Amino acid sequence: MKHIFTLFFSATLLLGAMAFPGKRIYMQKDGTTFVGHAQGDEFLHYIQTQEGDILLYNPKTKNYEYAIIKDDRLVPSGVVYKPGKKRSYMQKSMPRISKEKLQKLRHKRMLQRRKFMPH
Repeated sequence: MKHIFTLFFSATLLLGAMAFPGKRIYMQKDGTTFVGHAQGDEFLHYIQTQEGDILLYNPKTKNYEYAIIKDDRLVPSGVVYKPGKKRSYMQKSMPRISKEKLQKLRHKRMLQRRKFMPH
């Protein structure tokens, strides 16, 4: 019985879970910080700023960047988020990702994942 409980608990941890529900402080490569809210689950996850911008961490640049939707995926744009500054021309040319677009993308990813899961 003990082994069954351990196996079940381990499997639960390996499956996706909701993001931490509170606000956190994130740090850019240059040391600047900003407050963000982790959003998402195993299908889609991102950081949302207090201004409503959607960000992703780019491990190549070690910065949080504005997210864009490309090939039905949420990916870093290459444009680094600058906390406390007005959106520049480059940032304004990338429209904010709406909740509706995020919901559609999450739903699409969820359906794609189900295709590959055994019944």
